Amino acid sequence: MSKFKYILIGSLAFTTLFQSCQKQTFESPYAQLDPEAAFSTADRIGKTAVGMYDALQNREYFGGRVLIYADIRGIDCSAGPYFNNVPNYNSLRSTEVIVEDAFIGGYRTINEANLFLKNIAKYSGIASPADEAKYIAEAKFIRALSYFYLVNLWAQPYKFTSDASHPGVALVLTASDSPFDASNQVPRNSVKEVYDQIIKDLNEALPALPKVNSAARDISNVGRATQGAVNALLARVYLYEQDYSKALEFANKVISSNEYSLNASPKTTFTNYTSAESIFSVAHNGSDNPNTNNALNQHYSPNLRADIQVSSQFVDLMSNDDARRKDLIITQGTTYWNGKYTAIGDWAPVLRFSEMLLIKAEALANLASGSSVSSEALALVNQVRHRSDVNTTISATNKSQLIAAILTERRIELAFEGHGIFEFLRTGRDIPAHGTFSTQKWGSNLVVFPFPYSETQQNPNLVQNPGY
Repeated sequence: MSKFKYILIGSLAFTTLFQSCQKQTFESPYAQLDPEAAFSTADRIGKTAVGMYDALQNREYFGGRVLIYADIRGIDCSAGPYFNNVPNYNSLRSTEVIVEDAFIGGYRTINEANLFLKNIAKYSGIASPADEAKYIAEAKFIRALSYFYLVNLWAQPYKFTSDASHPGVALVLTASDSPFDASNQVPRNSVKEVYDQIIKDLNEALPALPKVNSAARDISNVGRATQGAVNALLARVYLYEQDYSKALEFANKVISSNEYSLNASPKTTFTNYTSAESIFSVAHNGSDNPNTNNALNQHYSPNLRADIQVSSQFVDLMSNDDARRKDLIITQGTTYWNGKYTAIGDWAPVLRFSEMLLIKAEALANLASGSSVSSEALALVNQVRHRSDVNTTISATNKSQLIAAILTERRIELAFEGHGIFEFLRTGRDIPAHGTFSTQKWGSNLVVFPFPYSETQQNPNLVQNPGY
């Protein structure tokens, strides 16, 4: 992996924590210091740790773009020409600049975490032991989160091979001050190795992170890593591995913590970013955001760039009484738009409590014996449904019907939050024909991104995905 594009040699960025009544976020502009200065005092180390979240705002990756790419390669929205061939399986090429930018953005974020880990080890003992452990844990959470999306965009899903031995992405776990060093030209790790590293990072991070202060929710509860965020990401990771017992275990940790709950209205989550339903989001504000070409609302809003429309087939999954249809879909004649993002400072939602309820439901449904229906799983999926549509009750007479109903509820509930194509890949389903695009069979070479041509040319050990 040629890392020359991701390295910030000899410097770390840090931001100050800005708090307002409703939308608390990390404030820009920020200063840049060399490591000796950035790690010279406990206060500066704390600010440098916050700076890792500014890196997570990367406009080509977790500023929102990584969520968009997963969704426009799914079936519930159509993307206009701004995204070139990203949603077009048959026309996407390894020279696509947008894909290259996302790839670089992901590894740049990882390098910020690696660079922090390198320097806090070098300057150990300046921050208190508890703070130092917490900052290290935050770096590992950010690295794990970034790798989760990289491996799911650039590699076939975990169950593509029985032991997940197929090629994933390159694990880069140390920062280098010499970006042109041959040691940076590393090969791809297997998907299992990437998942194992994600799980390792998260398990190591967990003990040092705080629990949520339910009585005083602020940015530290949602915009920074917490024990709840780690457990929630682990629940999702194990679900993708189809390790349903582990997925159930970690979803239960989140649910039983009593730190989170469903908001009365699904819209609240997208207007009050620190509400009880939000577990982790990438924070933005009006002046510190991915900019007008990259912010979520710019692409989804009909009043702004209007690059992405919602399909009528998706809207028709919901009854007219469903609050998600009434409050989170914008209807203009026969055209539909996503109403979850309405301002340039909207936070990018990553982990929510409703997903944990649905992960638990899916795990229980799959763990039920034979073709039996798990009554607890059915109750959980109806808990999510009834929050938005009290008059519609989901029923199932066998396991397969229940699992299908849970997947449909996930499709509705988590729409346009970066789950689109992943839902088909992790469950072994073909991607149905939609719009002008033909069906993509599960396992097709074209359902994963190509590695950027420039990267494969610079790193002979980076083997391109088949079909590109």
